Amino acid sequence: MDIPLTESAARSASGRAFPLHRLGDVALFLVWVVFATANVTGAIGEARTGDWLAMAHHSIVAAVFLVNASLFLLRGPAVRRGKELGPLVVALIGTWAVIPLSMLSLTWRPGWLLALSTVGMIVAYAFVLWALLTLRRSFSIFPEARTLVRHGPYALVRHPLYAAYMLTYVLIALPRVGPWALLLVIVGITGELLRARNEERILAASFADYAEYAAVTPRFVPRIG
Repeated sequence: MDIPLTESAARSASGRAFPLHRLGDVALFLVWVVFATANVTGAIGEARTGDWLAMAHHSIVAAVFLVNASLFLLRGPAVRRGKELGPLVVALIGTWAVIPLSMLSLTWRPGWLLALSTVGMIVAYAFVLWALLTLRRSFSIFPEARTLVRHGPYALVRHPLYAAYMLTYVLIALPRVGPWALLLVIVGITGELLRARNEERILAASFADYAEYAAVTPRFVPRIG
């Protein structure tokens, strides 16, 4: 999302940034594919033991990682980015803390919990996919401004992606309960909260009507009634 530039300026800016931007996207795509593959391997192992709920749990996590990976190749280049180090680090933490969390062993795996967490992740990531299909090429990890999106899930809450990601942190952690899981959940959710705050600063500075949008649209939880 960003303040509109003239066509020639935008073309020039994107042309200069394109090679490095795309190489970075390819690298991120490959990293997410590696972690998705690790979860596919886990799903295959669970299937061999006949634990179908655990297999479904690993499969959903793998599918989510593959969707995230694809977005790095599909998104358009940004013409303006936040350059402060703090928000960049926060965005990385919010994005990547889920990876080591998903790699932890399943330590608490009653059937009802695996069923609940797996169904919950399906619902959460259906919401993620809706948000991503709404954003399309405006998707980004770091605080950036391209377009002020107000339709789809963004008519319900200002940060549908971050809200869904925070829910999935909890759902992924429940069957992996333990000190490391708790730490990663706290770190990840804190990162998402700070990402939302940093993004709102850029949007408010870029779009005159953002204040009006923020006044009528909740941040994370839709209004009931």
